[in-house]
Amino acid sequence: MFKIGLNTWLWADLFSEKDIYCIGKAYELGAEALDISINNPYSFPTEKAVEEISHCKGMEIITSTAMPIDCNAISANVQERDNALNYMKRLVDVSAQLGSRIIGGVNYAASGYHSGKLRSEQEVEWCVEYLRRVAEYAAEYGISIALEPVKRFETHFLNTAEQALELIQYAGSPNLKIQLDTFHMNIEEADLPQAIESCGDKLIHMHLVDSNRGAPGMGHIPWLDVLRSLKKIRYEGAGCIETFNPTTLERTCSATYLTRKFADSPEELAEKGLAYLKAARTMIYSEQK
Repeated sequence: MFKIGLNTWLWADLFSEKDIYCIGKAYELGAEALDISINNPYSFPTEKAVEEISHCKGMEIITSTAMPIDCNAISANVQERDNALNYMKRLVDVSAQLGSRIIGGVNYAASGYHSGKLRSEQEVEWCVEYLRRVAEYAAEYGISIALEPVKRFETHFLNTAEQALELIQYAGSPNLKIQLDTFHMNIEEADLPQAIESCGDKLIHMHLVDSNRGAPGMGHIPWLDVLRSLKKIRYEGAGCIETFNPTTLERTCSATYLTRKFADSPEELAEKGLAYLKAARTMIYSEQK
């Protein structure tokens, strides 16, 4: 049975020392897993986060990222490609200290980067070379790198589960895996359950977000079908709710594309989403084969 959790984007877009409290808050709210979004591993308050995590017994820690524009593994600029590799190595170091064994997110190119063209063979070659080096470094810590396909408005490079499967096959590193996000899937996939099932044991992390980027239950994602697919492939990873702090939308909407409030506080969003998913999970896992 998969775990149900939260993503720290509910509270913090650029996680800093002042946001440490949200680790314990997620635990108090009943999160079985926490996806800590680290968008600057060089300034992340690792020691304080480790201390806070130590009080959250049994809560699985995952890390994810959205790499900045100057850290771009598919750029024609060699410095930006080098920046991407160094960024991910630093993120691996931080993740290992936090106890995370999965790094998900947009970790294969700069988040929001578009070439203005279709994906090129050269970009694939650059990315495969980069992923092999990152995967080799992460393997020393027992960490897997989970590639997250996102919508076409955020990247021209990786939009579907099929593309992610092809990319990790090209790279050939056993610790390269897949993360899916139901919000992005709702835009790019023709069939959500089929896409999930196609990944099989390569799928190791999920972001569970509704069609409007609210918490599960606030849009039209077919949640029971999604959960049945996870059950079918015997998925035992985490499904973390990744929606965004309703009190900071004025500042974050340009990055998140979320321009509406679905609740008055992060805690309200978390409580509604967790309750919905836990009820749905109970229903699905009590069904007879």
